[in-house]
Amino acid sequence: MKILVADDSKTTRALITESLKRLGHEVIPASSGHEAVELFQSSRPDLIILDVIMEEMDGFECARRIRALDANNWVPIIFLSGAVDDENIAKGINAGGDDYLTKPFSEITLSAKIKAMQRISDMQHQLFEATQKLSALSSTDALTGVYNRLQFDRTIKEKIYYSNRYNKLLALLFIDLDNFKMINDSLGHYVGDLLLNEFAKRLKSCLRLDDFIARIGGDEFAIILSEIDSPEMAGEVAKKIINVLSMSYHLAGHDLQMSSSIGIACYPSPDTDQENWVQNADIAMYHAKELGRNNFQYFTVDLNEQHKQQVNLEQSLKSALDKQELFLAYQPILNLKAKKMVRMEVLCCWKHPEQGIISPNIFIPLAEELGLIDVIGRWVLQSACNQAKEWFDAGYKNFKMSVNLSPRQLLQKDLPRLIDEMLGRAHIPARLLELELTETSALIYSHFSEDVLNKIHDIGVGIALDDFGTGYSSLTHLKRLPISTIKIDKLFIQDIIVDSNSAMIVKSVIALGNNLGFDVIAEGIETAEQLQFLIDNNCALGQGFYLYQPLSQIQMTDLLKECKEGKSMLAK
Repeated sequence: MKILVADDSKTTRALITESLKRLGHEVIPASSGHEAVELFQSSRPDLIILDVIMEEMDGFECARRIRALDANNWVPIIFLSGAVDDENIAKGINAGGDDYLTKPFSEITLSAKIKAMQRISDMQHQLFEATQKLSALSSTDALTGVYNRLQFDRTIKEKIYYSNRYNKLLALLFIDLDNFKMINDSLGHYVGDLLLNEFAKRLKSCLRLDDFIARIGGDEFAIILSEIDSPEMAGEVAKKIINVLSMSYHLAGHDLQMSSSIGIACYPSPDTDQENWVQNADIAMYHAKELGRNNFQYFTVDLNEQHKQQVNLEQSLKSALDKQELFLAYQPILNLKAKKMVRMEVLCCWKHPEQGIISPNIFIPLAEELGLIDVIGRWVLQSACNQAKEWFDAGYKNFKMSVNLSPRQLLQKDLPRLIDEMLGRAHIPARLLELELTETSALIYSHFSEDVLNKIHDIGVGIALDDFGTGYSSLTHLKRLPISTIKIDKLFIQDIIVDSNSAMIVKSVIALGNNLGFDVIAEGIETAEQLQFLIDNNCALGQGFYLYQPLSQIQMTDLLKECKEGKSMLAK
């Protein structure tokens, strides 16, 4: 052991030093309490022996100062005294001492005391190491190795204090991995964990050493940027993060293309104080998701009001089905040359008691976030089948009803059985029903959805691929999946007259679909010129506001009647 010995008696100090050296210990001699304090700081001994009576600073005061310097790393202290009474024992314990050695002492007693202190020291070091490990475990996310929510809550308070004291600008970034739940549900938690681990590594690579990063939820991370020059600097970091995270992931034999949404709130700022800093970053992140994901947004006062409206909308949606506020609308799909309706797309609509009609583009993604989409999706399918039966029994036989399928519904292994049962309860032929799924969800889930979609196809239900051309197209996947219809996204249709690239893309998709034997539907037809372009380029089917807006059940019934009577179906 390395032992610090403090005694202002040269003779006593020499006797102790010789005994300790014979016992195999390293000795650090000090001739006063002041010198002992200095040597403690510079030499870091394993044990301290202090004479109680020393001039200028006695052993008790020396012990108190040593303890004040390092209260966490407890070094055992033995007091050396000519006599020991109750009062001195109490003083020694209160000063931070551990034992007494009376003068004169034998080498055997000295050795025994040191061994006892060695045990205390060893236990203290073990306890300190265990405490450090526990502290690390309690503050670190076990999966990714970055800090966890508990440490984030501690650090955010420290950063606020630091910013207030030194007038430093900070930025908080909330980051969410887009569509992570889809990956977790379809590929399993093992691949999901690998993705989160890689996600965290890429995030760390974008940061400085003094920046803070934590995983605060399933696929949500938080970053605190220290001492930034301006809010724009946080935006530059966010751009870097988005670019790095969007690179392909090769995990367990799967090639994944991911994106992220980032919300930024700076502190201090006119819109953000220490009470709402975290909430504001979270609100900004959800706004980034609403704007299409794979982008970053700064918090503003307007966002706070939007967030309140969003929360109210979420609460209303949870009870909308029970209150019968959801209803179906139907948009006709026409044979463009014959001007005859051959299909209809079923749209789930919501009549909010205060806000009126709310678009499915707004509340369907919200239902997916809230986990309500399975229940709503099942209701839409059954309601569509029931309505189809009503029209079929009324003599309207030649139509197909296209129902949108949520990506989450693709994960239901019993979906084919549920659809078969719905058709059976409605007593309608399966050919009347077609299911629409987006290209992105079809390709993400292709390994999983292939079996589900094949079983649905075997029932006799058609499969349509919506928004074709906007996702990560793969002809290999399209060949494997039982697709019967592709729908050209309206983003391409709206520019076919004014943009040669859009026109060429639409021509190519029509030709591809026709050659592969797919039914091709153009979405979002809004002008006579667009309609004529599609007819001239052999696009058989189309829908859009130029042809028909979504109709109520009564309006669609009238249209079916007109169709049966052979009247022209073009609204304009």
